[in-house]
Amino acid sequence: MALAAGLVVYSFWLYLRLEIAVPAAKRLAAARAGALVVVLLLLFDVRLPASGAGGGSDEWVLLDASLSMSAEPPGGASPWSEALERATALDRAGWEVVPFGDGAETPAAEGDPEPEAPRTLLAPILDRAAEAGVRRVRVVSDFRLEDAVAVRSALEALPLEVEFEPVGAEEVVNAGISALEISDVSRPSDPVRGEIEIHVASSAVDSVTVRVLEEGTQVAELRVPAPAPGLRARVPVELPPAQAAGRVRYSAEVVAERDAFPSDDEAVAYVSVGHEEGALVLVSLRPDWEPRYLLPLLEDVTGLPALGYLRAGPDRFVPMGRAPDRAAPVDSATVRRAASAATLFVLHGLGRDADPWARALARRNGRTVLLPVDAEGALLSGIPSGEPRGGEWYASGDIPMSPIAGSLAGVTLLNLPPLTDVLLPTDPARVRGALLVQLRGAGAPEAALQLDEREGGRVAVGLAQGFWRWAARENGRDAYRRLWSGVAGWLLAGEGAVPLEVRPTRWVVPRGEPVLWSVPPDSVPRTLVVSLGDSVVWSAPLEEQPSSSNVVSSGVLPPGSYGYRVDSAGGVSMGSGRFDVAAATLEMASPVLVPGSTDGGQAAGTAEVERPGSPLRTRPWPYLVVIGLLCAEWIGRRRSGLR
Repeated sequence: MALAAGLVVYSFWLYLRLEIAVPAAKRLAAARAGALVVVLLLLFDVRLPASGAGGGSDEWVLLDASLSMSAEPPGGASPWSEALERATALDRAGWEVVPFGDGAETPAAEGDPEPEAPRTLLAPILDRAAEAGVRRVRVVSDFRLEDAVAVRSALEALPLEVEFEPVGAEEVVNAGISALEISDVSRPSDPVRGEIEIHVASSAVDSVTVRVLEEGTQVAELRVPAPAPGLRARVPVELPPAQAAGRVRYSAEVVAERDAFPSDDEAVAYVSVGHEEGALVLVSLRPDWEPRYLLPLLEDVTGLPALGYLRAGPDRFVPMGRAPDRAAPVDSATVRRAASAATLFVLHGLGRDADPWARALARRNGRTVLLPVDAEGALLSGIPSGEPRGGEWYASGDIPMSPIAGSLAGVTLLNLPPLTDVLLPTDPARVRGALLVQLRGAGAPEAALQLDEREGGRVAVGLAQGFWRWAARENGRDAYRRLWSGVAGWLLAGEGAVPLEVRPTRWVVPRGEPVLWSVPPDSVPRTLVVSLGDSVVWSAPLEEQPSSSNVVSSGVLPPGSYGYRVDSAGGVSMGSGRFDVAAATLEMASPVLVPGSTDGGQAAGTAEVERPGSPLRTRPWPYLVVIGLLCAEWIGRRRSGLR
């Protein structure tokens, strides 16, 4: 009271003694005093009677609405049935029922909630209850809490009287899969390796059967010992080579007798067979010695897994590598998939005889090295030029200003072997070379390497042939390494490359999370259609996406295996694929643990419980009053001539 009186006195003293005398001085002082007093009441957390206008109950029933509550043992009722019956009884007694699960949720609306939350987090809803001025809380749950440590801290810090009421006392038999991890396979003939993580919820389960399926066909079955409840066990698996290249769907199923919770019995993973997503990929349309030196160097300086393909026929590519490790030849579809998913892509030998799919790869967005061999290849690379000019072209000792100038500093370029077949741009003004060459070492400097910042990302274009000669000579290896490591560093430092295809950002989306789509910049009108079986569940046109924002959300979808397609404005399919929304949850992986439980199955927070009533800070009107009074004072001062 003394502070409030002081604020009132201060406001009137300010306007009546210090400010210029105006007719509205007392009204302005009253507005200032009112705003300060309300702020003071908010700071001291004044509590109002719970039965006052807008007040709610200060007794909450926190009802666990997570998936584990639906586990139904054979011949018994699920914990959810028991919890709902108990919450209904407390609701009739004047308690407010608030469901919780994977976050602090709002009080339940009309009708009964459903146990659909994929996680059980109690601490956030305890924080919300304390913030709302709740005095007593009863938690009705099976207490498979993911945040048990945070709950214990909240019980010690929050001014709440908390009671715990466990439901579902009967032990539930369950075995589930926590995770399925399978590595991409760069060569279709290689075996598939992965790991399966399992958990059980009952000591009655001593071993489980795990089956692994490839595209719905069982490829492995193993019997593994079960870990103790609350722990997890990782089981390595080696599977036979995949039956097809591309993106292959694998699933793992766990089988246990009398399993009461089927939601975690299956996990799904998609594997790239024939290429690795996020790898360094080199494709040579006219193989020579350049890929032999360039691919291992880029693999070494970037740390990315490297894949190389050398053209050996119209639709036949030989994977690069040592002869004992080299896989069978692959087709252009496998090469195209590998290039589309690459983090860094090198296209060597681009020319007039390039196939349409190779020409499309030349327009790939960002993080690309293009090495054309003729005028048509240079045009596809974005630099119009004449036909290759022969002769011996020696590197100039003058290093031009460019993003890789620092990498070439201190390198002796004058004594390096000459380059050949230089492509001279028809518009030299738009080409600023990062490396210059001179015919016979005395002609006019010409660009041998161009670094472009394009709308889709960064692209490096080589305008000469024979860089490999540097790597083949003792005195040129350092220059060769510095040149291409600088190019790779510049490319990887730019914004991430955008996939050429419209695709989900994750092939397996966790339960309860929105499905996000990566949409490359394109002015072509398209429509994305998502279907589950024969039913369309989501459809929307894809507007042109700026390069800095290329993600579209189709919202949260229920668990299942979905297909998608991208249609043009004329209804022609421009691409298709599939993805999964996982049904698996880690709900049953957490052991039953009642925080601070006593013999009576109850626990109370150790912090002092606040007096009854609803805190003023939980009402909206004090903030509106403060804003209104301050605005009124400001308007009054301006109209009275005060600053």
